[in-house]
Amino acid sequence: MTPVVFVNCSAAPFIDDIISGRKTVETRTRDTLGTLAGKRVLLAETGNGRPVVRASAVIGTAIPVRSAREWERLRSAHCVPGGSRYDWQPGSGVKYAYPLLNVRPFAAPFTPPEGVRHGRVWMEYTENEEG
Repeated sequence: MTPVVFVNCSAAPFIDDIISGRKTVETRTRDTLGTLAGKRVLLAETGNGRPVVRASAVIGTAIPVRSAREWERLRSAHCVPGGSRYDWQPGSGVKYAYPLLNVRPFAAPFTPPEGVRHGRVWMEYTENEEG
C-alpha cells in the first residue's frame, strides 16, 4: 500500500511548485498527514478533474504553526497565495506544515484507481498485478 496525498491545485499550481522545488512544505488545517511522517507518498494533483499522480515525496514531521507571524515567515516555503481560502484566517489557531523531502517527479503521470479513502486528504493505493 502506498499513500496518495491529494493536493488541491484549483487555486494555485501547488504541484508544479512542489516539483520545481519552490514549495517545500504542504500545509493542512489539522494534523491529517501526521501518520505519514517519514513515509514516501505519491502526490496527486486534484481540483481540476480526476486526481493525477505527478510526483512522490517523503513527508516530514509536522511543524505546528500557531500564529499569523509564523505563517508569514513560512510563506516562501508553503506558497499559499495571500488572501486565498488556504491562507491564515482570523481564528485559525493552528496549521500544520509538513516538509516535503526528496521530491521525485514522474515522467509519466497517471490517474490511480480508487483506493481506501481517508477523507479528502489521502487514500491508500495498491498497485494491481499489472502495475
